[in-house]
Amino acid sequence: MSSQRIYLSPPNVSESELAQVGSAIESGWIAPVGPAIDNYEKALEKNYQGKRVLALNSGTSSLHLALILAGVSEGDDVLVSSFTFAACANVVLYQKATPIFMDSENESWNLDPEILERHLFEATKLPKALIVTHLYGMPADIHKIVSVARRYGVKVIEDAAESLGSKIGNTHVGSIGDYGVISTNGNKIITTSGGGALICNENEWERGKYLATQANSGSFGYEHHEVGYNYRLSNILAGLGLAQLDKLQSFIERKRAIHQRYESELSDYFEFLEEPENRFSNRWLAIACMKDASLDVTALIEYLDKNDVESRRLWKPLHLHNAYKEFQFVGSKVCEKLFDSGICLPSGTGLSEDQQDSVIDLIKKWFT
Repeated sequence: MSSQRIYLSPPNVSESELAQVGSAIESGWIAPVGPAIDNYEKALEKNYQGKRVLALNSGTSSLHLALILAGVSEGDDVLVSSFTFAACANVVLYQKATPIFMDSENESWNLDPEILERHLFEATKLPKALIVTHLYGMPADIHKIVSVARRYGVKVIEDAAESLGSKIGNTHVGSIGDYGVISTNGNKIITTSGGGALICNENEWERGKYLATQANSGSFGYEHHEVGYNYRLSNILAGLGLAQLDKLQSFIERKRAIHQRYESELSDYFEFLEEPENRFSNRWLAIACMKDASLDVTALIEYLDKNDVESRRLWKPLHLHNAYKEFQFVGSKVCEKLFDSGICLPSGTGLSEDQQDSVIDLIKKWFT
């Protein structure tokens, strides 16, 4: 066993983060507002072509707020990528709406726009919104998805939780649909410890901020005319985000180098997800599927774990979870096949070359 465990995607922080957090504390703006959060939002907005950014306490709260702003309420249908994290289904249920799970395409492993178009054409009841995930940093075919959705009047929420810095052409994902969401949880490409952000149009930013701060309309006290939420990011955590954001490009370069090295060393055993034309992935996690479908990916994960290497299955499609089994799935089970043979390999930006060598050597040993 190695002397130090290799984790999947741990945070990477240094003295610059300590300085920014210390500055936020010294300013006296401890929580919930202050100059750090304003500066953090403005820094993020540079990526999103005139859209506003609202810093919140998680990607999940950002998704929930997007649904509220999109007008989703009890009895509505919401289409959701099945091959993603549970938050995308949970927020639909928060609104007492009904999730309908959509299958993946083989090209990007994201929501299949052909299946989407066919479903909307045949639907007797049109959904109110669509949540499409940019999986593991890989952009979905979002321009086509948005084009199809708009023909049917469906609002598009881009779940870019894993995809800060990913682009189609020169356009950052999260700014193409009606709403976008990012996550800055501890395992994401940058972190605010816990956190997320909503990307929206100028005319909805104030409404979002109002709802995220308990919907208080009182001038010198508290006056509530509707239900609100405690969803705002703190000023101190925004200071952490500012320092991390300065490192985003270097983190992306490191993530992509890690992915490239795995692919060059392990392509005899795995099929790696390639970037479709004109799409740029931040490669948040290095993901791949076993070429030999007869092998058990869980056995490999258990073997790595015993050797102090953390790896993980790909997302279990949401329609396979007991919590959501009553809801409709649309597609041909592409996402199930990916789940059956897929693995996430250690991809932290602090991963050393020696550590990656160890992971690669262990994997080769297991296969041979």
